[in-house]
This record gives sequence, structure tokens and C-alpha cells, in this order.
Amino acid sequence: MIDNLDSTDRMLASVERELEKNPDSWEAQAAKADILFSLGMYGLAIRCCDRSLALNPDNVLTWVTKVAALKKLGRKEEEEAALTKAMELGYKG
Repeated sequence: MIDNLDSTDRMLASVERELEKNPDSWEAQAAKADILFSLGMYGLAIRCCDRSLALNPDNVLTWVTKVAALKKLGRKEEEEAALTKAMELGYKG
């Protein structure tokens, strides 16, 4: 468990360094969203998803992360809207 947390911390630090160099990296924002989601930080994950999607609105995997985080927070209407968008982009569920 400790090793996994250390690994997650290292991944988050790496993503943060990338965002310092390139704040417009949708890939780094998406990676940060995934890490935050895995840590149970769903609100922060959604914010990173939104930043990533503002730069690349066609990234289906980020839409799926957003759907999952919205579901965890019980934000049903937003979850359904995000799922609809993900499915429009080819997500099959």
C-alpha cells in the first residue's frame, strides 16, 4: 500500500512538473485527473477534466473519467450529459 502511494505521489509530481512547463497540455491535465480520481479527489479530478476538455474536447477517455467522478459525487444530470458526449465520441460503455 505504501509503495502504491509513493508511486502515485511520484506520478502526480511528474504531471505537475509537466504542467509547470506546459500549462496547456491537455494530456497532462487528463493524467492529473486520472490520478486525482484514483485518490478519491473527485471534485479536483472534474476540474482537471474540464481543463483538459477545454483544450481537446474530443478526448473520450477524459469524458469517461469525468463521468465516473460525477457519478461518485452523485451529480446525476451532469453525469448523464457527460456520458452522452462520451458516447457521441464513440464510447460504448
